[in-house]
Amino acid sequence: MKRGCFVGLVVLFYVFLVGMGGLGGSASVRVPEPTKNYDATVTDQSNISTRLEKFSLDGQTFLSGKLGDAYISISFDKIESIEFVLQDKTLTAEVQLKDGKTVPVVVDKGTPCYGKLAYGNFKIAVEDVRSITLHGKVPREKKP
Repeated sequence: MKRGCFVGLVVLFYVFLVGMGGLGGSASVRVPEPTKNYDATVTDQSNISTRLEKFSLDGQTFLSGKLGDAYISISFDKIESIEFVLQDKTLTAEVQLKDGKTVPVVVDKGTPCYGKLAYGNFKIAVEDVRSITLHGKVPREKKP
């Protein structure tokens, strides 16, 4: 009987310790490798701008969301900039296209933006982003 209680307490203690894994502290950021290397500036809601390479939205090099009742995807090649507007729990990305048109796309607030800094990795949810400016593809370095 005592042995069963001891084993039960050890198992309970183990489960408790394993469950304490991520208590909201900082964790390492892993940036997915996008298919194309885009250079972008992300400005957050605190108005802090960060220039990034290997920029992606959830690892993808396009913006996806709803336009009316339809789902659409817009390639970064066609996007000049994106302004995010939160109204009534709906996050709308006002997408400024390179041809001058603006397309309002409703996006998922939790979609992560990723990128690489000269000194580390970067991740932010789009609901915390004020704007994104896409500068284009980063040219590949020529090997000597």
